[in-house]
Amino acid sequence: MQKISIVLFFFIYLNNSFAQEKLVVGTYDSFSADWGPGPIIEEKFEKICNCDLQFISTSQAGTLNNEIFLNGKDVILGVEMHEFNYSIEDWHEYDHGFFSFIYDSSKLTNPPKTFEELVNREDLKIVVQDPRTSPVGIGLLRWMKSIFKDDFSIKLKQLDQNIITYSPGWSEAYGIFLEGNADLVLSYSTSPFYHQEYENEYKYKSLNFTEGHLATREIVYVREESMNQKLAKKFIDFIIEDEIQKIISSMNIMYPSVDKTELVPEKMKNLIKPKEIDYKVFLESEPLIETWLETIAG
Repeated sequence: MQKISIVLFFFIYLNNSFAQEKLVVGTYDSFSADWGPGPIIEEKFEKICNCDLQFISTSQAGTLNNEIFLNGKDVILGVEMHEFNYSIEDWHEYDHGFFSFIYDSSKLTNPPKTFEELVNREDLKIVVQDPRTSPVGIGLLRWMKSIFKDDFSIKLKQLDQNIITYSPGWSEAYGIFLEGNADLVLSYSTSPFYHQEYENEYKYKSLNFTEGHLATREIVYVREESMNQKLAKKFIDFIIEDEIQKIISSMNIMYPSVDKTELVPEKMKNLIKPKEIDYKVFLESEPLIETWLETIAG
């Protein structure tokens, strides 16, 4: 009996010694989807880490910092820079872009050239994201506040007259636009790249406002509560390697984290890159959302 116990203990020990570590990464659904960069990144990282990388996603990127979603995650990938807690020690920016409105140039032949013109137009149907659940939606509020300052609530009220719906997330809004139910959709200036690269379709274009566009950067970070600190840090370093940056840029449809021309897909190089708004104050989201709620309720 004693021999059996010793042998059993040995096999349990041996099994635990060679058991793969599991790394759980929380992200948004378009990153981990079959057509996103997640599956390729998972395959490549598992080849070098001897681990089991698992993506767990949410359809609402604005909830990535929600305590319920954070539970059990080692790494969070996809937090927008204005929502990030910079006191966290281990993090990297992994892509960047500009908020913009996308339109179908075969249907809209006279797109607005300024944000001022956009809010004054009465002939456009617009779909945007709910700022309470979407980083793109709250990005719109920050963008408008940066441009219109004290007139923010007035301009927001004007724009609201043309907004047909506030969708929970980016995917829902873009789907409504592609179905032909809106003239404009709030997205990123790089969105036309997807249609050019994967559909050979060039009719979708980004507006280019003379006032400038708000930049956005997405962040990947290691949770302090993670029990796999070493592996988690290895993963976030892996994410910013050149090979992975190319994959993210071409499949997440954003610019790489650093301005290296060789990392940017060829067709993305030909897109209009908007002027970045010169703004240094990170506007808190809660007061902006309160103003938005008052505006749409009024």
